[in-house]
Amino acid sequence: MTDRRQREPRRGREPREPRKPREPRALRSRTPWSAHRRVVVLRWTVLGLWTALLGTRVVVVATAPQTDLTFLGVAELIAITLGVVAVVIAVVRAQAIRRRRADEALALAIRRIDPTVWLVPAAPTPELRADVQAARPDVSLGDRVTWAFGATEASLWELEERRATRLLVVRWSRMVHVGIEDVLGERSASAVAMHYVRPDDSAAVATFFVRAAPGSRRLLGRGPRLERLVADLARERIVA
Repeated sequence: MTDRRQREPRRGREPREPRKPREPRALRSRTPWSAHRRVVVLRWTVLGLWTALLGTRVVVVATAPQTDLTFLGVAELIAITLGVVAVVIAVVRAQAIRRRRADEALALAIRRIDPTVWLVPAAPTPELRADVQAARPDVSLGDRVTWAFGATEASLWELEERRATRLLVVRWSRMVHVGIEDVLGERSASAVAMHYVRPDDSAAVATFFVRAAPGSRRLLGRGPRLERLVADLARERIVA
């Protein structure tokens, strides 16, 4: 028996790579909807349902005036209630998504400058607003800020017109004490208080509320999470 000679590819031509399977057209065209688009679709769906019920009532009254419309009235009331609730939920959810994306954008910008920091979503207290206003009269703090804690310093950041702005810097070497204080005012809650010494050797304190999560407006009260944060800050002050 003679061995068959294996066919060799022609010179100058490389073997073809196997083709990748093509995705179905439906999957290629399917993209995630934005929060605004979902609200618009929901709004028009609700309006369409209300219009259909109203048109049904008009037709029934015109063709059979003696018909009992109690069932149709109950259906309209239920549809209106569900529609209002659905729209309110969608609007609240869209606002939460917008706030979370803003916090995520700020966090990404901060970590581009220093990727080693750990971030805490916060809200300013009236005292912190006054301190920042005194240091930078052209800046007015919003309702959401972020504290970045690094190896040598703690810094306060805010997203201003899609740009990360650093408003306050406190070096750990000048930190004296970190604790929890109860703040009374527009938003009464427990706040973290960082007592430190300014470069001109004057005493100062930076207080801030801690938000439950990025994008959230709920503030943390006294409890394990806030106490653990204060303990971590005190440890950073000692180590630094």
